[in-house]
Amino acid sequence: YIVRINGEQVQGKTLMEAVNLMRGPVGSSIEITVRRKGLRKAKIFKITREIIEIKSVVSKLIDYEIGYLRLSSFNENSSNQLKREISKLEKNNKLVGYILDLRNNPGGLLSQAVRISDFFLDDGEIVSTRGRKSRENRKFFAKKGDLTNGKTLIVLINYGSASASEIVAGSLKDHKRAILVGENSYGKGSVQSIIPLKNKGAIRLTISKYYLPSGKSISEVGVTPDIEVEESSDAFVINTDTDNQLNFAVKLLNG
Repeated sequence: YIVRINGEQVQGKTLMEAVNLMRGPVGSSIEITVRRKGLRKAKIFKITREIIEIKSVVSKLIDYEIGYLRLSSFNENSSNQLKREISKLEKNNKLVGYILDLRNNPGGLLSQAVRISDFFLDDGEIVSTRGRKSRENRKFFAKKGDLTNGKTLIVLINYGSASASEIVAGSLKDHKRAILVGENSYGKGSVQSIIPLKNKGAIRLTISKYYLPSGKSISEVGVTPDIEVEESSDAFVINTDTDNQLNFAVKLLNG
């Protein structure tokens, strides 16, 4: 992969190597020359380097009184983004409850799953990990302070909800803090470690499993919703008029 940066041609063995060559101090500029198929002349783009925050949270107000929070992944910024959106919604005095949408969320960082679960809990165990070695056994607990002040919470899950999504949904269900609506989750309850190899490769090895506060394992069984609502049809699209699972949750909150 050949990249021309500020007029100088550099080459990377892989696309990732080429991208890494573009890195530099925040606020500094870079000129990238791009050649495209079908165009005789190369295009030059001037870009200012910045830290880009991947947006994983979408929020909106439904019927002027329901806070809808859709979380698409658990990256390093997810909890901060979710906290900001909850703070905005909490300014509405008419707010009666929240819908946390974890459908098709494949998971991510365990630390983010713990922190996000803690947003809705005042105390108690969130999740634990158990492995063959004692050092792999850990427990994570909630701290005092529910950001939503105990408002009614509905969590939407489906088969695409995995790993960190299942930890949040399962923990809130076990603490009877949330009502789970939708379909059974994926069942990815294993903790994996990446072990580097001398040839610059790596092995992803399962070292332990996640366990919910009830003591149940998520692995291969997933989390079962309190109210099962299947997708309506092939026209089903999340967070649109065809979203019967979200519509059901809204009706539930409205009484």
